[in-house]
Amino acid sequence: MSNRTTDIYEVMQTQRAIRRWTDEPVDRETIERIIQAGCWAPSGSNSQPWGFLVVTDDGIRERLAAAIREMFSARFSGDMPNPDDIDDPTTRRMMRGAFNLFDNFAAAPVWIIPCLVRVQSPAPEGLLAGSSIYPSIQNMMLAARPEGLGTVLTTPQDGIMDQLREELRIPDNATPVAMIPMGYPNANFGPVTRQPLDTFLHWNGWND
Repeated sequence: MSNRTTDIYEVMQTQRAIRRWTDEPVDRETIERIIQAGCWAPSGSNSQPWGFLVVTDDGIRERLAAAIREMFSARFSGDMPNPDDIDDPTTRRMMRGAFNLFDNFAAAPVWIIPCLVRVQSPAPEGLLAGSSIYPSIQNMMLAARPEGLGTVLTTPQDGIMDQLREELRIPDNATPVAMIPMGYPNANFGPVTRQPLDTFLHWNGWND
């Protein structure tokens, strides 16, 4: 599977969550091109209530990654089964991926942290407010794929919010909504595995 493609349908079909990266740096021009794609996304009343933090500094990533590991370990200590003991292969792979990701979060050479900024009507808070920034996140992740860059959407920010704000000087009117590690993958892109369309599709009413 090629790491680069400009076919939008192939991009979507092969944009597998990437949780392992090489140490090859990503140049600033490429990062800005990807974030520009995020800024082309729609938002409520075209309010564009977003800011995008890019973290490439090794020290910052190491410190925040250590906080994520500590949070993840404390949150699931005693409650989380050993992935190797899980019978279902899909769940086993998912849990192995999660453990590997949070153990090696700093290995991604670039983090993008999208923030909701000064959110106003018509979607002032909560899930509806997310509708004004999550399309931009998807745009960025799709734009990364043709560049040969792997991403995964993660949300550990709530568990380290105080340290995240202090380390990155995030103002009170900006709320981090995700953390997207990005880099050249040390893994393969898709095709993704999904259930058949008929599982989800309903015409002119919900069909059981």
